[in-house]
This record gives sequence, structure tokens and C-alpha cells, in this order.
Amino acid sequence: MTARKWSIAGQLFALQALVVTLLVGAGAVGAALLARADAREAARDEVLAVAETVARSPEVAAALRSTDPAATLQPYAESVRTATGTNFVVVMNPDRIRYSHPDPTQIGQPFIGKIGPALAGHPYTEVNTGTLGESVRAVVPVREADGSVTGLISVGITTESINRKLLGRAPVLLAVTVVVLVVAGYSSWLLSRRLRRQTHGLGPAQMTRMYEYYDAVLHSVGEGLMVIDADGRIALVNDEGRRLLGLDPDAPLVDRPVTGLGLPPALVELVGAGRRAHDELILTRERSLVANQRPTELG
Repeated sequence: MTARKWSIAGQLFALQALVVTLLVGAGAVGAALLARADAREAARDEVLAVAETVARSPEVAAALRSTDPAATLQPYAESVRTATGTNFVVVMNPDRIRYSHPDPTQIGQPFIGKIGPALAGHPYTEVNTGTLGESVRAVVPVREADGSVTGLISVGITTESINRKLLGRAPVLLAVTVVVLVVAGYSSWLLSRRLRRQTHGLGPAQMTRMYEYYDAVLHSVGEGLMVIDADGRIALVNDEGRRLLGLDPDAPLVDRPVTGLGLPPALVELVGAGRRAHDELILTRERSLVANQRPTELG
């Protein structure tokens, strides 16, 4: 079946399905991006809090003043890393030489990343790429009582770890997306089903042709025809009907109440009663009319 021959209900359902799918898909993508941004922001807060806690530790300050800082700081940093679930806790001197690292071979090597703000006494966070890949990290100064910076603490969570946590939430997001699609799809199907019944499964071209045929027939028959809706208002009246009832041929009559047109009282009563009539005689001042009336299911 080509799209041109689809029923109005079918075309509406297809359009609704497309729009709903696009909207739900866009919503899911937006939710995923928002969750990713929230996860990164949460990671920033977490690494900054851990780094500041480590920087205030008396054990760290004492180790930085010792002759072999790495001997104390490496096991301490690793215990903090394991306890907090971060990916690295690096303690370094102001010259960026590491005293701790998840990879022991990196101890004694220069730290990769920006440390200028921390050397000036200002904690900061950033996204940078180091030996473990891209990470969200914080760098915090370790200060002595006189305010001098004797070392730096860098704590980070890799982007890979953040993405892994987000993937763990994906089933929930996917389930919500599927439920929304199913509910929206079912609602669209119910609407299209109702519309299909009301339009008898006809397509736009078929309905247009049917209207043109009916309009041509109604205005060419030799009998007057008037269609009244359930509220007693005119839905259609053909040319012969206007002539026989003495109505203005050019006046707009659709949606006007039958009672306000000056029609014969007997005809108004017949229409108001809504009963079936067959060849019922109605007299006017100018002519005698034979009226037939048939109620429809729609009133």
C-alpha cells in the first residue's frame, strides 16, 4: 500500500508514531547528557573533598618534611584511594615530583597537569589527561602553619570510571524510554482506530472525491434536501431546498438554528421531534410541500 492510499487514520498514526519516537528519543538523549554532566559535577565535588581532607592530614604534612616522603605517603595514598573509590591519589612536592601513584613506577616522575593555581594556594578542579587517561581531578595545596606550600595533593576519577557508572544506570533509562514509547504508541493506536471508524477507513483523496460527488449530486437533484445536526442546526441545504423553503440563495445557513429561519411551523415541529416521516404534507402560503425525514445514528 502506497502512502498516497493510506487512510487518514493510518497517516495520522504513522505521523504520531514518528513524532513520539523523535520526542522520546530526544528526551532520552537529553537525559543521558544531563546525567553525564551531573556525574562529572558529582565527581568534581568528590575528588575536591577527598583532596582537601588528605591535604589537612597531619600525617601527610609530617611525611612531606621527612627524608623519604614516598615510604609513608605511597601506602597512605593507596589506602585513601581504595577507601574512597577514586582512581588515583597523588602526593607531590612543589616541583611536581610524585611521592605516590597507583602505578609505583610513576613515583619520582613529574606530575602531568596544571598546578599553578594550587601553588598559589588555591584549590581547583579540571578535566585533564594523565598516565591513567582522561580524568576529573582536583589539585589542592598542603600548607604549613606559616601559609607556605610544602606539597600538593591531586585526586582524580577517570572518565572511563564515570562512564562505567553511567552505563550501570542505562537499563533504567532504557526501561523508562520503552514504557513511554509503548504507552504513547498504544494511545496513538487507539486514537487512529477511533478515527478509522469515523472516517470508514477512507484516505484524504477518497474523502475529497466523495465530498465532490455528494456535493454535485445534492445540488443537482430536483428535490429539496436539508441536513440538521443533533443540536437543531443546519449542516447542509441544497439549492432546491433553499428555493422550496423561500430561503435566500446566497445567505450562509450552515450552523444556523432551524427555529430562526422563518420556516413553516409544521416543518420546524417535525425537525424538532426528530421522528421518521414519509410523504408528510406541509402547507405554506405559497405552496404545498411533501416532507420526508429520516433520523441518522449521529442524530
